[in-house]
Amino acid sequence: MPTEMSVPSRMSRYYQITVEGKIDASWSDWLSSMQLVSWQESDGRHMTTLSGVLADQAALRGLLIRLWDLNLVLRSLQQGDPAQRSKFK
Repeated sequence: MPTEMSVPSRMSRYYQITVEGKIDASWSDWLSSMQLVSWQESDGRHMTTLSGVLADQAALRGLLIRLWDLNLVLRSLQQGDPAQRSKFK
């Protein structure tokens, strides 16, 4: 019996991704022009949050692959409507 699959629409989404490690803001262009904010936790670990709008799931996958290639640990990923990005702050 065939199974129906729901294909997500091609619509841009706002993403906020947090990783362990420090990424300098100069890497923004290579990382899909995401805004980068780095800080140091009280235990000394460096963290970076990437935030911005990505066109579709393929763009998200490409960004996650780049973070993987940098050997960074993914701490969190949130997505939302680009018009509601203030809820992430």
